[in-house]
Amino acid sequence: MKIFILTTGFLTFLSVLGLKLFFLFSPPPPISLKKSISDIIPKEINGWSYADYDLASSVESSDRIASFLNLDDSLYRVFTNGDIHVGVYVAYWTPGKVSYRWAGAHTPDTCWVVNGWTRIDREYSIPFEVNKIKLKNAEFGIYEKDRTVENVHFWHLVGGEPFGYAQKEVPNIFGALIDIQKYGLNLRQEQFFIRLSSNEDLESLKQIDGFNEIIKGLSQLPLSANEIALQD
Repeated sequence: MKIFILTTGFLTFLSVLGLKLFFLFSPPPPISLKKSISDIIPKEINGWSYADYDLASSVESSDRIASFLNLDDSLYRVFTNGDIHVGVYVAYWTPGKVSYRWAGAHTPDTCWVVNGWTRIDREYSIPFEVNKIKLKNAEFGIYEKDRTVENVHFWHLVGGEPFGYAQKEVPNIFGALIDIQKYGLNLRQEQFFIRLSSNEDLESLKQIDGFNEIIKGLSQLPLSANEIALQD
């Protein structure tokens, strides 16, 4: 029995050492983000005004949040057209910066609900298309707070592919195994978290001039269903 335990421990040590050496000498995948997110998402759109907001109410709080989330780049830009607003939030992590589950945990289902919003609808991995611009399947939810209703589409991209929240019913103990099955042992991929929110539903937004420009901007991230590369 003692020999079995020692042998098992030694083999486990060799396996862990082998994985560490593999990751040490295996370079991370290339970065697709060639310029700042602020330059990719449009600013001037005819008929719309825009404003950029910090992640919190003060610069100090925003810096703490950015440090807490370990972000490499981020943007929160709100477009306004009369009584209609469209918020675009994008967070970015270079390969290996944070775990997939850490980056993907900060969804409206958690962060918004904790801050007093009520989720009144939720759909998983649904098609997204605006005026012939197809984006990768999105997560969707409707959230309400103080008589304000927000329609929210969001994506967590891992290596350019949507991270599936469809495994929501799977116990967390198996989460790491699911990640390995889908992404392999080298869990170093760049990540984006992208959120598109509005007080109008998507079908209504499609009819408003200029909204298409916002979607075009998002398509320059690794969101395009046609695998369009980021423009330099």
